Amino acid sequence: MNELEKLQEHINNLTTNDWDKLISLLQEIENTRNFGELKGGEKLEDGSITFPYWSSSEVVDKAFKLIHELNLVPAFDWTNWEEGKAILNNPNFNYSNLDTITLCKLLTTIVRSDRFDDGFFASNFENGVIPQIIKTIIQNEINIS
Repeated sequence: MNELEKLQEHINNLTTNDWDKLISLLQEIENTRNFGELKGGEKLEDGSITFPYWSSSEVVDKAFKLIHELNLVPAFDWTNWEEGKAILNNPNFNYSNLDTITLCKLLTTIVRSDRFDDGFFASNFENGVIPQIIKTIIQNEINIS
């Protein structure tokens, strides 16, 4: 995990190959319709019920790995970041106006929140937030439309 103060320098040092991986991932996300499903919750013979859990699709798992591989999740106090909470709770928010550091902070908030809210990461694919964040990072950093 990058220190927040060093994140822009790290992003500036990403290679063309790194950006190509992110662009390819975005295309795969945009062509995916199912990002996972809730499993478990079945009643067993003894009357107990299995604990429900979220099973993410392959593209969600791939995105999780690539976001970490590219080190786009900075370390910062995301639990107390009120601006990020407000952004993520606004279904009509325009992510294209955000800078790359803020977008990476949002990725951190989503990734870390998933540890406490199983399926939160995948739900942000369903609602379009992750694709918007990735698309805007790409547009900000390599100036494509």
